[in-house]
Amino acid sequence: MQAGWVTWTVLILSLVVTLSTWVGTNSLTNWLRWSAHDIAAGQWWRTITPAFLHFKSFDSLVTHFLFNALWWLTLGGLIETREGPLRLILLFLLAAVIGNTTGGYFYGSYFGGLSGVCFALIGYVWLRGYQIAAYRAVVKPGLFYASVVFMLAGFVHLIGGMADWVHAAGLTTGLLIALPYYLLTTRWPQHQEQE
Repeated sequence: MQAGWVTWTVLILSLVVTLSTWVGTNSLTNWLRWSAHDIAAGQWWRTITPAFLHFKSFDSLVTHFLFNALWWLTLGGLIETREGPLRLILLFLLAAVIGNTTGGYFYGSYFGGLSGVCFALIGYVWLRGYQIAAYRAVVKPGLFYASVVFMLAGFVHLIGGMADWVHAAGLTTGLLIALPYYLLTTRWPQHQEQE
């Protein structure tokens, strides 16, 4: 698995923030969490930083962080290696801002995690897989559909404690960013990467 500097920077920042906020219970959390009032006052970073926060009890915190770290490292590394650091930065920022704005609307201030961004990467890599064979090998249709079922299980409360709307916003963001490439490939098959 290859990963570039953007992939590693986001992963390390996420780990440092998770350890520093220790389950989201100190003053750093208050500085990083979503706050519509503070965002309106110019604290724009709060649209991004909830992606670095991980809440829950210690055991589920570890699971939550490791699950996100694995997806981020795998898919973020793949995107950065194939398409460059700027594409991954764009995906991260758009997914974080859109997902966190959605989370702020539905959940208020206390939600967090990289999962919304990871769902964006899953959607992006799956749809781009119609053009890039290396992506198709990583996120196969079964894995994509299993991710959607997992997300929907949260909505119907089979799995609790998840920011379901953040996941949905992330997945939608990733799919929408990949959609122009997909349409290009289906309309003009000569644009499909041969591997």
